[in-house]
Amino acid sequence: MTNGGRPTQREESLGATPWRRHLLVATCCAVLGLVVHEMLRFLPTSVATVGLGIGLIGASFMLAWAADAGEAVFSGGLVLAAVALVGVLPEFVIEVHFAFIQEADLVTANLTGATRLLLTGATALPLLVAFFAHRRGQIAPSTRAGQPDRRCDLGMLLVVAVFEAQVVVRGSLTVFDGVLLLGLYVLYARRVQGTPDEEPAVVGVGAGLMTLPEKYRRPAVAGLILGAGAVVITIANPFTQSLLATGASVGIDPYLMIQSVVPVATEAPEIVVVAVLVASRRPAQGLALFLASSVSQSTLGLGSLPIAYFAGGGGLALPLGSREQLELAFTGAVTLFVVAALATLRPARADAVLIVVVFVLQLVYPTAFTRFAAGFVLLVFALDLLASRRKELRPILRSVGRGRKTSA
Repeated sequence: MTNGGRPTQREESLGATPWRRHLLVATCCAVLGLVVHEMLRFLPTSVATVGLGIGLIGASFMLAWAADAGEAVFSGGLVLAAVALVGVLPEFVIEVHFAFIQEADLVTANLTGATRLLLTGATALPLLVAFFAHRRGQIAPSTRAGQPDRRCDLGMLLVVAVFEAQVVVRGSLTVFDGVLLLGLYVLYARRVQGTPDEEPAVVGVGAGLMTLPEKYRRPAVAGLILGAGAVVITIANPFTQSLLATGASVGIDPYLMIQSVVPVATEAPEIVVVAVLVASRRPAQGLALFLASSVSQSTLGLGSLPIAYFAGGGGLALPLGSREQLELAFTGAVTLFVVAALATLRPARADAVLIVVVFVLQLVYPTAFTRFAAGFVLLVFALDLLASRRKELRPILRSVGRGRKTSA
């Protein structure tokens, strides 16, 4: 940390030039994405896809570094909610766009794919922690889920999983459902907390930002978050359209393209942020961000769909076909398993291996049978884990309606 705006010996050892150079490179990549966005009509689709993808990655690193330093200058919960919200904005833009133009058969594609990717990442975090520790020849640090602070995230996910079950049975998502889900997101935003037990901003560009004079730190971090968010929002939808056009040229199903390929790019902010946090030996904050992004996607993202569908000229209920019902049901099973696996606030490697195997299988074999079988397996394991950990459910559910105030 700093002393009166002066860097410590550790920070001086980082060097002023390297972290500024890294930040400059990421900013140039983000600007490149904006330039490509303005020249889309003059560029081949493949070139535009690459250029927009580079811009998205550059903005992701800016967001990662801002998150690394942000918890030191802002409230932990506040910066966590802000970064998580910015992180899901690409998916939010894409999903609302499809709902508004009445593409009812595509609205759940990105939502379910992105949510499953985030939840798999949250449960598989111990494997990533062990990988980094092995490379350094160290003992893996604890991935304890922020102690009681993460119970609110798990409680929200549990409520959403139950809520999705009745949506699947009914076969439609109504405006009333949307209002309830948005209300859950507002409630969550008031409850979310950071991870005050982990030391913030200790390496790389994040530590470099902390060497700035104290009066410039908050504007610098806020500027990075806002700038990265603006770039992500601007190029997310064009990148998706370019990627879809590229996929169509080689005969890939648009639904699978939106569900499996697009989330990998649009979830780059969360993936980059968590990788930086884990590499900095702060896995609890990485897990907190994965869970916060999952809650935002499951409440804000899902709740906005019927409202956007109605605003675009549709009815009060967004119809769900059999394929969309199966995808939502499978996502609900994944959500329930993740809640059960993290109920003790201690992610286990066995659960991590299981969720990764299931995720890879449904990605390699994207058939209805695979989705059904994988969902059934996860549901059985989830119910078994919840039964054995039933004592943990009461505090998890209680945290939804009676969470503590955000910690500083």
